[in-house]
Amino acid sequence: MRYLLAVLLVISGAAHAYRFGDGSIEIPEGFEGPVKEKMGRNGTMTAFKRPHETGKGALLQITAWEPDEQFSDLSTQRKKKLSKRYLLQFLGGIERRRDSFERDSVEFVRISGEPTAKVDWRGEVQGQSVHGVMYCLIVNSTIYSFQTQDLARFDGKYTAKAVDAFESVELDGR
Repeated sequence: MRYLLAVLLVISGAAHAYRFGDGSIEIPEGFEGPVKEKMGRNGTMTAFKRPHETGKGALLQITAWEPDEQFSDLSTQRKKKLSKRYLLQFLGGIERRRDSFERDSVEFVRISGEPTAKVDWRGEVQGQSVHGVMYCLIVNSTIYSFQTQDLARFDGKYTAKAVDAFESVELDGR
């Protein structure tokens, strides 16, 4: 019995599911949160941080935006086009707050079967090199942005965990 309890404690501390709008995500071990923020009347942001000894940390962020425009029965091609457009708009906010900003080409992956725009980027914040990955997908009439970033000196160790979590998101009914 004691062994079973110890195993359950280890498993429960390794990762935990977080429920958001249209799905759930397994938050990787070491990421703390959530911290939630309302973004205007149509948006919410939820963040988790994997702290470093410096006080800074790797970010895992989920943003949900419900535009006034309703999307209904979008084709795969239309979802791809819109998710890329919104991804680049959201990424523009990151770019404006970074020095020496560079990004790769937008690619498409599937998250829980849905076409999702994805881009890797690099830049500097307060003289420190950072890198990140951003995703955008449309579910029902909600636009989701998933983002991770961290200091480049950690060689993607923690952003890779966030990327794995994003690409394993389970959307309702899919």
